[in-house]
Amino acid sequence: MVVETLVALAGNALVQSMVTDGWEGVRHKVARLFGRGKPDPAIEKRLDTTRDQLTATPPDKLDAVQANLAQQWQTRFADLLADHPDAQAELEALVEEIRPSGPVTATDHSVAAGRDVNVTASGGSVAAGVIHGNVTLPGTPPIGPANG
Repeated sequence: MVVETLVALAGNALVQSMVTDGWEGVRHKVARLFGRGKPDPAIEKRLDTTRDQLTATPPDKLDAVQANLAQQWQTRFADLLADHPDAQAELEALVEEIRPSGPVTATDHSVAAGRDVNVTASGGSVAAGVIHGNVTLPGTPPIGPANG
């Protein structure tokens, strides 16, 4: 996996996992990843601070705070991989483990998903999917209205 994609997925998945039932397990795994096998106390403190910020955020500001916190962790993950390139496989495994596995529904007849989306019709019905904006896949030029 491309490092930039990996750290983006890792930062987002980490912040999303902070409000789940499995948070303590994720916290422990991330601290051990940064500590290269032993829990890193400084990372544990940063994880706790990040989670405290997230849980104290009012709902109307949650999206912006989540994006900011995810960006901070993306930088930390990028630094980790710059210092320890051998940690990439561990980070990939962690991301696969903590990344949301199903689609996330949105309001106003929309769907948001972190993975595959399949639109199908059956029994003579009609199905359609619309993408607003560009789609970017690692290693390919952007696809969308701005790019043809």
